[in-house]
Amino acid sequence: MKVFWRASKSGEHLMLELDNGDLTRVGFILRTPSTIDAVAQTRGYAPERSKNGFPTIEEARSFVESFSPWKEFGGGELLVEPGTRPRV
Repeated sequence: MKVFWRASKSGEHLMLELDNGDLTRVGFILRTPSTIDAVAQTRGYAPERSKNGFPTIEEARSFVESFSPWKEFGGGELLVEPGTRPRV
């Protein structure tokens, strides 16, 4: 299993790749003209897992990663790969 950031048209997606090759988005960062927003996905309702107004992508990434959202989707104890993979 792997956890990595992948570039998207409007920001970045935190992806969980399972051993069978399936991909699941477990978090994302959205760049808007005025701010950076971040969400750590969950299977339920948890408004504390989203936040607006980050000044940098690095801070938004740290926020998302602090929740270890991949664990909720079957990822277990994993480290996020450094860097960002290109858009697909």
